[in-house]
Amino acid sequence: MANIHDNPNRDTWVKKIAGLSTLAKGHEFLNDFRVKHMSPFKTDFSLELDGQWIECKIEEKVALLKHKEFNDTQFLNNCTCGSNAQQVANEVVAKMDACNDMYEAERIHVNFRLAFKPPVMPVNVFLDTDRLLGTKLMELRNTDYYALPLEELRKVRGVRVVTLQ
Repeated sequence: MANIHDNPNRDTWVKKIAGLSTLAKGHEFLNDFRVKHMSPFKTDFSLELDGQWIECKIEEKVALLKHKEFNDTQFLNNCTCGSNAQQVANEVVAKMDACNDMYEAERIHVNFRLAFKPPVMPVNVFLDTDRLLGTKLMELRNTDYYALPLEELRKVRGVRVVTLQ
């Protein structure tokens, strides 16, 4: 009996993921995948049905490589790229604190999530940073976010409407 998760697209990605042998390669592979296939700003829509499943499998592999290559202190305090997680978080929060434009704040928050969502950044640092960024974003959005008509809001945000035929 065939497994519901088996399909040629996923099989191709499983082979690519299996070829990741170092944390550095895994980190780069995961970030590239997220930017190309999981971002709200993505340009490639080929993995609409399988993207989250594939991302999960890449994250599993990166987490295993992280466990293999990092000692306990590094595991709790460093990103997979080797940077100190708290320093990275402090820089992003400072950038968000200086931001007064809700659209720029959205980009900061989205880009943070794409670049540092676990297993890239330790969960303890990621969640607190995500909370701080989200709080600031909601404060900026709170004033007249829906005051613009839908078409104007789309124009301001640079939305491109995609329709399936």
